[in-house]
Amino acid sequence: MENIYSEEQKITQSVKARKETIDFLLNYSKSIQVVGNEKHKFELTLN
Repeated sequence: MENIYSEEQKITQSVKARKETIDFLLNYSKSIQVVGNEKHKFELTLN
């Protein structure tokens, strides 16, 4: 496993996210609410 990640990458591509993708991810992360008690944690998605 170490050999796979320690080798230099010869071919790389720059990736640019679209504005719509960024907006979707930001809005999704804002809508998540984590509720928990002593034993469990629940993630709720608010609509």
